[in-house]
Amino acid sequence: MYKKILVAIDGSHCGDLGLEEAIGLAHACGAELDIVHVIDGGYEEEEVRAGLVREGHKLLAQAQAKAEARHVRSQVILVDEIMALGDVGKQVRQAVESSRAELVVAGTHGRSGIGRLLMGSVAESLVRHCTVPVLLVRAPGNAGAAA
Repeated sequence: MYKKILVAIDGSHCGDLGLEEAIGLAHACGAELDIVHVIDGGYEEEEVRAGLVREGHKLLAQAQAKAEARHVRSQVILVDEIMALGDVGKQVRQAVESSRAELVVAGTHGRSGIGRLLMGSVAESLVRHCTVPVLLVRAPGNAGAAA
């Protein structure tokens, strides 16, 4: 089975569902869990960016506490790359490569059509470009929507 799983979190309900699934899989496999949060690029104002970084650390600490409560070994990774310019999928893929994860887990809103075009899709980017398997976790009620 998997020895290292990476989960991308963003503080959303879908991200929380992905985290819960990743923790359950890591627990079942005895795998280590890398928990990644990406600060979306483009926020050059120092005060705004500092607030996003603080919130990112807080989010990661809460996620790690959930993993520890299930006796899952974990480490947290905060990606704060100002030059990412909104390409969160690329940043997550780079974290996957660096960590040597064997599986990526992410929550998805299941947007399709114009909603996906306007919002972008980190999930779609991961599915299309990751070199390891990707497990997408949908929120209840989004089962029929496209990733």
